[in-house]
Amino acid sequence: MAHDDITPHGTGDNTTTGPAWTAPDRPGPGQATVVPFRRPEPGSDPATIDGEVVEPGTDMAMAETRETWGTRVLYGTGRILAGPSDEARARLAEATVDAAHAAGHRVAAGTRSGLRVTGRFGRFLNRHSRIIGKGIEAARQRRRAEKDHTDLKAARAEAKDKGDTAAVEALTRQHNESRHVGIDAAQKKAELIWMLTWRTAAVLGVLFVVSVLVGGINGYGRWLGVFNANDVLAVWRDALTLLYTVAVVVVTWWWAFPTVWVPLKLSRWWRDGNRLGDQVLPVHLRKQATQNLRVELSESALVNALANIGNSKLNTSIKDGWPHRDTDNAWVQPPMIDGKGWSTKIRLPQGAPVKSVDKAKEMLAHNLACRPMELFIRADADDPTVMDLFRLNPGVLRDPVDPYPLLHEGSTDYWQGFPVGVNLRGEPIVADMPERNFVLAGSPGSGKSTLMQTLLNGAILDPLVDVDVFVFAENNDYEAISPCLNVYSPGAGEGNVNAALDHLQELYDDLSARGRLLQKHNVNSVLEAGREIVAREPGLRPRIVVLEECQRLFRQDKPEDRKRIVNLVINLFMASRKYAVHLAFLTPSPSDQSLPRDLVAMSTNRACGAVNGNKARNNAVLGEKAHEEGISALDLKPKTKTSLNDCGTLITVGFMDEPGALRSYYLSPNDQKNIAQRALEARGGGTNGAAEVVVVRDPLVDMLTVLAEMTPREGEQHPRAAAVAAALAARWNHYSGWKIQQVTDLLAVYGYKVPTTDRVFPVDPARVADALAGRDAAPAE
Repeated sequence: MAHDDITPHGTGDNTTTGPAWTAPDRPGPGQATVVPFRRPEPGSDPATIDGEVVEPGTDMAMAETRETWGTRVLYGTGRILAGPSDEARARLAEATVDAAHAAGHRVAAGTRSGLRVTGRFGRFLNRHSRIIGKGIEAARQRRRAEKDHTDLKAARAEAKDKGDTAAVEALTRQHNESRHVGIDAAQKKAELIWMLTWRTAAVLGVLFVVSVLVGGINGYGRWLGVFNANDVLAVWRDALTLLYTVAVVVVTWWWAFPTVWVPLKLSRWWRDGNRLGDQVLPVHLRKQATQNLRVELSESALVNALANIGNSKLNTSIKDGWPHRDTDNAWVQPPMIDGKGWSTKIRLPQGAPVKSVDKAKEMLAHNLACRPMELFIRADADDPTVMDLFRLNPGVLRDPVDPYPLLHEGSTDYWQGFPVGVNLRGEPIVADMPERNFVLAGSPGSGKSTLMQTLLNGAILDPLVDVDVFVFAENNDYEAISPCLNVYSPGAGEGNVNAALDHLQELYDDLSARGRLLQKHNVNSVLEAGREIVAREPGLRPRIVVLEECQRLFRQDKPEDRKRIVNLVINLFMASRKYAVHLAFLTPSPSDQSLPRDLVAMSTNRACGAVNGNKARNNAVLGEKAHEEGISALDLKPKTKTSLNDCGTLITVGFMDEPGALRSYYLSPNDQKNIAQRALEARGGGTNGAAEVVVVRDPLVDMLTVLAEMTPREGEQHPRAAAVAAALAARWNHYSGWKIQQVTDLLAVYGYKVPTTDRVFPVDPARVADALAGRDAAPAE
């Protein structure tokens, strides 16, 4: 039957357990006329519920209580009420769990926030307490320094080291006198207080007596007004009362004075400690200043960087407050902007020389957030205890170089030098030329050829300078300026090597002619001769000879060939400087095989680009132990397909007053062509009218030259043909491989048949001269 629940919701007992009814045949204390209906079976009509009618008066017994779910019992009636559904109770349980989790998260977040605040507050207190402690220590050291006169002791020790006895005696006398200064000052202070006290008391006593007498006398005649002695005493009483009141206030409120004094003193100590910088604090209490390190070089950043380079003496001094203590006077020049970087000068403490800091340059550069080659350390020229430090701004070495100053107009003067680039501070560098030779090395893409091209572009803008270029490779590096070159011979073949050696031999032979011209004008060198004399004497014109890829010249299969070439180059290298003949050797592989050691040792201007981290190659160019002394190109990177890197930046010796990095100007092929056009106009249309010049030997002339210097064997009238061939090959590489047959065949062509004479083949110089004269006269006929 249908069941309608008319019990209002929300009334009765809300417990989750209720009575369970027994069957009719079981007696029990409770009776009822209705038993609970059974749940409908699955598939039955939900609108009808099966039940059982019980007759009135039937005993109904209460069974054991059972758990109920979703039911409530109406209080006082025992009626069962419908409760929340299972779904509602599940949602309620989930909401309760979510609320508990949310509350837990809020509590945890609040706890973490509180701990962070507490930690920050504790760190704040710890940090500033340490700063105040360092300020107290600095004040103590200042008082101790004043008491012990450490400045006088240090000055006396320095004077003693220098051997200045007069200064030592004066400082000793001053130190002995200063030991009595404190006692004398205290004695004079006590005397001053005593004098002021008894004089004040005497003045007050006299004033009291006089005022009382005047008041007593005036009480009779009223000459000075209406007052008498009692009035005067009343005034003194009021004054004493005021003093007493002040004393009572002072005694009562004595605690206010230290209350005010302590914050003021703490503030003073905090300022003293904060002036020492963060480096005196433990690492966990320091402020992180990486952003400032990358932007500027501050005093605290530098001292913090010095404190972490591993120098024990420096660390001890910094922990004691150096360099901000009043007794140090360390900052000769505070950090300031200098061109494209920052420079500073600081006097280092005892036990930490500048050289020891320079040894830790790599670590110091790391601490200052720069590359080692962007950091420059040296001792000050006036005071070796002062470190002169310069740090480039990060990335400056990769920025474009300023334009070439003679790109659109202007000319050069050999005696004034040629512009080649800028130093790391952005200042222009001019390469001096008189009495200079050049050695340039570096990996392909390092910029050695760029530097030489820049130098030559300046050279061709002086019409008095001749330039010879031999390139032992197939490239177009110097093609743009080739119309202005006196000799231009590219090529990797053996013929180009022979042409270069012959050219060098001619230059060596020509030195004697240059020497006679210098004697003619009574000067010792082309530098002394000056531009005016050289302009009148073409034989004294300055000459620059460039040998690109010079390893092709020195690497020979036969040791005797290499020895001969090296001797020729070294002799020319040594003798040519004052005659304005300059040699420049360029190689990508600096070594003793590619660059003879004697040649590098005698060169005045050396430059090394990127060498792929090879210390031996670096030192082969820049000098023995150059890398160990900080003159190193190991950090440079050559140009790649995707990046220029450090192309054009080279470590140099001789280009500037001090060894260092030079960034060469860059000239594109079009720029070089424009400069070459201006140079041609200044030279009157060109030098030789050809871009490529190959040296051609005259065998008869060369044979007469060597015959004039040869001495026949004992018992023989003329030199042998074999000796003549050997002399020709030794002097000019063009004749390498010549034997007796080549000599006799050549002379036979010009009408001189050399006799065999027991297969000795004597060569008569007079007959050779006749053959030469006959050859020269033949075209005229």
